[in-house]
Amino acid sequence: MLLPWLILIPFIGGFLCWQTERFGVKVPRWIALITMGLTLALSLQLWLQGGYSLTQSAGIPQWQSEFDMPWIPRFGISIHLAIDGLSLLMVVLTGLLGVLAVLCSWKEIEKYQGFFHLNLMWILGGVIGVFLAIDMFLFFFFWEMMLVPMYFLIALWGHKASDGKTRITAATKFFIYTQASG
Repeated sequence: MLLPWLILIPFIGGFLCWQTERFGVKVPRWIALITMGLTLALSLQLWLQGGYSLTQSAGIPQWQSEFDMPWIPRFGISIHLAIDGLSLLMVVLTGLLGVLAVLCSWKEIEKYQGFFHLNLMWILGGVIGVFLAIDMFLFFFFWEMMLVPMYFLIALWGHKASDGKTRITAATKFFIYTQASG
């Protein structure tokens, strides 16, 4: 039951960052840091429970933790999340890099901190969803869901150019190429 929370916590935290921006510039930053710290702590808790291996015996997948709930049963689509040694390693690294990303952005992001952290948290939640998804539709959902926040991060906080159009052009190209390639 812990697996859905690894995905939901960044989404909820990102929404809270966006809504609390009006209370001050530091509030979204602290919420984002606490959110990613909690996500990292939960993933480390899974790690410490033990029993994870990066290799599988006889090629049979052995999930250490699994969550399965019907989502769109008519089409056989379910919210099927599972974790093994490799996906746990990726989730822990995502949590660690999420904490570092929030800390690195602490002094760099001056405008729209709440919206920045909303996008960052939703990207990280999507990445964790990709690592935990077993159902192909759910994998595709999380993969594509990351595109919109990534577009805003590139368009609004990308490297500054003299005319300002470079960021939007780069974000648009990123979006088009990612859609065309998949």
